[in-house]
Amino acid sequence: MKLAMYNHQPTFVALQNGQFWGIPITGYDSIDDILNDWQNFLANVLININDDKIIDNDDAAQLDPTHFEQPVRNPRQLPAVGFNYLDHMKEMDIVKPKRPNIFNKFVSSLAGPQNSIHLSGDTVDWESELVVVIGRGGRNISREDAEDAISGYMVGQDISDRTVQSIDGPSTQFDLGKSYKNYSPVGPYITTIADVDDIVSKNVITKVNGDVMQQATIDKMIFDIQTLISYISGVIELYPGDLIFTGTPSGTGVGRDPQVFLKSGDVFTSEIDGLGTIETKVN
Repeated sequence: MKLAMYNHQPTFVALQNGQFWGIPITGYDSIDDILNDWQNFLANVLININDDKIIDNDDAAQLDPTHFEQPVRNPRQLPAVGFNYLDHMKEMDIVKPKRPNIFNKFVSSLAGPQNSIHLSGDTVDWESELVVVIGRGGRNISREDAEDAISGYMVGQDISDRTVQSIDGPSTQFDLGKSYKNYSPVGPYITTIADVDDIVSKNVITKVNGDVMQQATIDKMIFDIQTLISYISGVIELYPGDLIFTGTPSGTGVGRDPQVFLKSGDVFTSEIDGLGTIETKVN
């Protein structure tokens, strides 16, 4: 099942033959409200809905995918993972980490799936990532219980100002370098965990002006989703609606020879199999 914000309403979304169909979700004002009531929503609402029930519903309407809005607007936290694909470590000339490298993207950098940015400098780079949406949350979540904490997945972009990121030495300003306005777009909807078959087999693909820059399957992560949730929740409490950016594969601009970065007029898209596509235009 897919949960979207559409016409400022939380909406059930189904995909059939390349066409999106949707019906409004009653009783909630936003997906944030749904996530804050996730256990109840899961047990009493989501259990009674599937794609066929949406498509066959007399109130179902065709949806324009370019009109999907930012799914989650007010998470408390955006923990993010650096250095989580081995090939990306090699292109950055960094030793494989022994434990997850966690930093914070500030909530004010969030944006929706049809995004635009003003460059903060001349070394702004693309990164496409799987984003994990927390449903139940908690502290000290075990690997074995990690999937129970997840409501679903989204596509994300961790747009990065490489100069700011390393302004006082390598990786000294991760948080600020990745948190300019609209540098954390997500979407286009949440695909619930029950609706995703074998998440680790999905491809993460980045295109800049139509050219493929990054492509890797999620099973190439050094630290898997369960490990990340367990490790992060061992330090901070995870809350419903928190978004975990899980790291990017190789193919970033900073890792190329010669290096190449985003410039005015570029269009940067990120896609994950079955989870949709988001787009950032550079003004």
